[in-house]
Amino acid sequence: MLLTLLLSFLLLTARPNTAIRHFHKVSKELLPRSVIEKDLCEVREEKECWQDFQDNGEVWAGDVNDDGVDELLVFPGGDWSGTAGETYILYQSKGVKWVQLLPKEGGWQVNDPRFDILPVLHDGYHDLRVAAAWCLKWNGENYVDYEDVDYHLLSPDLFDSSNREEADIFWAIRYKGRKKFNFEPQWFPRPERWTENDTNVEDPELKIVWTSLFKGGVWGVSDKRAFLLLPRPAYLGAEQLELDGDWVVIRVEGSRDIHAPGPVIARYNRKTHELRIEQ
Repeated sequence: MLLTLLLSFLLLTARPNTAIRHFHKVSKELLPRSVIEKDLCEVREEKECWQDFQDNGEVWAGDVNDDGVDELLVFPGGDWSGTAGETYILYQSKGVKWVQLLPKEGGWQVNDPRFDILPVLHDGYHDLRVAAAWCLKWNGENYVDYEDVDYHLLSPDLFDSSNREEADIFWAIRYKGRKKFNFEPQWFPRPERWTENDTNVEDPELKIVWTSLFKGGVWGVSDKRAFLLLPRPAYLGAEQLELDGDWVVIRVEGSRDIHAPGPVIARYNRKTHELRIEQ
């Protein structure tokens, strides 16, 4: 009996980790002061950078290369926030030094970040997911953006197919990088709230409301459920939706002339279900 239990334990511990793990918030004291003052402080006085970090910064920990030692994901403070989101930088301990695991030109600037460690490895380092459909892989020197094929290789089973906040990653797994394809809706609970900035077009024939969320994607909404037709096509989302025969036409902001229609970014045929990405 004891031998059987021992063998079962060994088999369980030998199995690869196939679940998503997450960075977890830790004390800011784990990050040496020199990282903030010497590595990240370029313009302000060092003591001001450190105080900003103490007042507004945050640190998360997670083991990205399975060596038993956590890497640190750092938000340095208020100076690292902007309209595109907050900036996060990943550090790894190299003896007494802490080095960045991303290209030196900057961190990952995102709104609504996700600190996911995916069960996918490249050269011994786990892939990361830092936003809804923004994943990264290790290239031997640092973390770089996924290529389109990398999204297609992800297993949908890793993500919650009933969670609307996961819609972008499912879309990327299916269609990322493709310009013309037969689109198959994947339904989620409808967006909870629209704002006056959102763009809506009634489609009585299909009993659907086509809506472009402000700074969001284009959705088809029917009663209490919705599907993501197109992830956010531009910074503000789609500026104009219109029905042209069988086509839903999606436009983004164009010239400075507010009366001129913007360029077409995509078209969706409501009858044949063909989706064309034109820009």
